[in-house]
Amino acid sequence: MRNGDDMTDPDRKQQAAAPSRSRSVVRAMLWATVPVLLVVQLLASAGVEASSFWSQIRQLDARIARTAESRAELIAEPLWKMRYDQVTSVLNEIMHDETIAAAAVYDDTGVAIARVVARPADQAVSEVSRPIRYSNGNIAVQAGRIAIAYSYATVYTDTGSRLLLLLVVGLLATFATLIAMRISANIFIGKPLTAIMSAIQRSKQDGRAYPADIKSTNEFGQLARAFNAMQHTTSGALDRLGHMAAHDPLTGLPNRRSLSEHLVTLSGDAGSPDSLIAFCFIDLDDFKGINDTFGHDAGDKFLVHISERLRDAVEPQDWVARLGGDEFVVIRPEVSNEATAQAFARQLLDAISEPIRLHDKQVVPRASIGLAVRRAGDPELSHLPALADIALYHAKSKAPGTVAVLDEALQRDYRRRRDLELAIPAGFAEGQFEVWYQSQVDLESQAVVGLEALIRWRHPELGLIGPGEFLPLIERSGNNARLTRYVLTDACRALQRLASAGRPQIRIAINLPPSELADHSLAAELRATCARFDVAASLLELEITEGSLINNIASASETLHRLRRLGATIALDDFGTGYSSLAHLRRFPLDKVKIDKAFISEIPDSAEDKAIVGVIASLAGTLGLTLVAEGIERPEQADAMREMGVMLGQGYHYHRPQPLDAVLQWLEKQAVPTETSRVLAGSPSIAPEFAA
Repeated sequence: MRNGDDMTDPDRKQQAAAPSRSRSVVRAMLWATVPVLLVVQLLASAGVEASSFWSQIRQLDARIARTAESRAELIAEPLWKMRYDQVTSVLNEIMHDETIAAAAVYDDTGVAIARVVARPADQAVSEVSRPIRYSNGNIAVQAGRIAIAYSYATVYTDTGSRLLLLLVVGLLATFATLIAMRISANIFIGKPLTAIMSAIQRSKQDGRAYPADIKSTNEFGQLARAFNAMQHTTSGALDRLGHMAAHDPLTGLPNRRSLSEHLVTLSGDAGSPDSLIAFCFIDLDDFKGINDTFGHDAGDKFLVHISERLRDAVEPQDWVARLGGDEFVVIRPEVSNEATAQAFARQLLDAISEPIRLHDKQVVPRASIGLAVRRAGDPELSHLPALADIALYHAKSKAPGTVAVLDEALQRDYRRRRDLELAIPAGFAEGQFEVWYQSQVDLESQAVVGLEALIRWRHPELGLIGPGEFLPLIERSGNNARLTRYVLTDACRALQRLASAGRPQIRIAINLPPSELADHSLAAELRATCARFDVAASLLELEITEGSLINNIASASETLHRLRRLGATIALDDFGTGYSSLAHLRRFPLDKVKIDKAFISEIPDSAEDKAIVGVIASLAGTLGLTLVAEGIERPEQADAMREMGVMLGQGYHYHRPQPLDAVLQWLEKQAVPTETSRVLAGSPSIAPEFAA
C-alpha cells in the first residue's frame, strides 16, 4: 500500500509541468528582449559605419579634387607648349592611386591630348574635372582641362568588411548576453516561479497548504512570503467553507450534500453486501405551529434540541443529518432485520417526544418517520432518501406521529400518485376533469335551493378518480388556480342550463382552495366569466375553510370583500373541524356556515354531537348566518337538524353527486317552487355592496 505522500503518474506529470511553465516565462522574456537587443546593436553599429562611410566618401572626393588641381598646375606649361609626352608622364604618376580608374587631358579645343586608363571600370565611377590655366607674365589663358575618373569600390569594400565584422561581434555579444540573461532569469525569476507553481500544484492535489521555499529578499522573496501567508489563510478558510458546505449551520449536523456522499461510502464500506441498512426519514409534525406561536428564534432553538436528542439516541456507528427545515435523517448501517429497524425508529420517536421548554412553556414535539430497509449491495441504495420519503408521506397523511415502513403497497401507491401527477396537464388539455353536482335542499319545504360543484377525474386508463386522491396532487403541482377557473366556467355554463330548464333561482356553490384567497385577480375573473355566460354573480356561492382564512388573514379578507361586492355568497365550509374561532365568524364577510358531517353522522343517537350542533345553530342565529348540514344520510338526521334550527341540508339522503345532465333530469321530477322559500327570504342580503 502506498504512503499518503506518494504521487501517481498524473501527479508527477503535473509537477513536471510546473517548471516547464515557469521556464516558458524565461523563454518569453528572452525572446522578447534578445531580438530587440540585437537590432539595437546592429542599428547602432550601422549608424556609426554609415557616418564613417560618408566621411570617407567626402574625404575621397576632396582628395581627388586636390589631385586634379595640383596636376592641372603641373601640366599647364607642357600642354601649352605641346610637350604631350610630359603631360602623359604626369597622368601616369597619379595612376598609382588605386581609387583612380582613368585620367584625361583636353586642349582648349576639347581634343583629348592624353588619356591613361588604370583598370577597367567594373562599377560606377565619379569624375572630377578642373580647368588648366597657363600664365607666363605676359599672357594668361585657359589651355585646356583635366578630368579624373575615380571609384568608391575601396570605400565600399572596407565598409562592408567592417559591417560584417560588427555583425559577427554583435551576434557574439548578443549570444553572450543571452546566456547571461538566461542564467540570471533562471536564478532570479525561473526558480522562484517554479517553487511557487510547485506549491500551487501540490496544494491542488490534496487541498493542503504547501509553502513556497524561497529565501531571497527581493520582490520574488516578498511575493513568496505573501503567497505563503495567503495559502495559510486560504487553507483555513477552505477548511471552514468545506465544513459549511457539508454541514447544517444551525445544528452542525451533516446536510443533504453529505447524505449522497455518505450513501456511496456506506455502500463501499459495508462488511457484507447482504447486511441490512436502516434509513429513517424524520419530519416534525406541526413545526410551523411552533414558529407561528413562539417565533423563529424559538423554532431554531427547538430544532437544535431535536438534533441533540437524535445525537444522544444513536450509537457511534449511526449517522444523523439535517436535510433542511424540519427534516432529519438517521442511518443505522447494520440491523439484523426489519423488526429491529422498526424498534430503532420507535426509539427515535420516543427520544424526540420528550417535552421541551420554550418561553417558560412546555412543548411536546411530535414527529413522523418513514423507514426504508435495504441491503448494502442493493443498487437502489442511492435511492434510499426517495424510498423513505414515500413511507414518510404515508405516515404524515394517514397516521402522523408514527413510523411507516416502506413496502410494495406503499410503492404502488407512490407510483400511482406520481403517474397521476404527471397526467394532470393532459387531464386539463383533454377535458378529463368532470364537474358533478349535489343538491342542497330546504329542510322545511324539501325544495332544491342550490347545487354544490364537485370535481371528478375520468382517467382514460384508471377510470373515475375521486377528489380526495387527486386534489392534493393538483395543489402540489401548482394547478389550483387552473382547476378553480375550470370549475367556475362549468358552473356558469350550468347556471345557463338551469335557467333554460326553469330553475333560475338555484345557486351553485364552488369550493375555493386556500391559495385562491391570496389571488386578488379572482374577483375580476369571476366577473368576466359571469359576463361571458350572462349569469349573475349572486347565483354563485364560494365555499372556503377556516384554515385558508388564517393562513393569510389580510389577503383573504380583501379577496372575500371583493367577491361580496360582486354579489357572490360566502360560505364557511367544514365548520367545527378546524380552528372554530368566533373571531373568524365576525371578521370576515360570511353568509353561510356548513356544519361538518362528522357532527351529523351520530345524530340523533349522540347527545354530545346534538349539543355541539345546537351551540353552532344558536351562534349562527345570533350572527345572522344561514346553517347548512352536510352528510345527511337518514331521515331522522334531517328531522333532528330541522328541529335544531338548521335551514339547509345536503347529503345522500337527498341526492348523490351526479353529472349535470343527470341532475337536470332529476330536477325535472322535482316540484318547482311556486314562491320564494323561507330560506331565501330569511337569508342575509347578498345584493352587491359598494365601497364607500
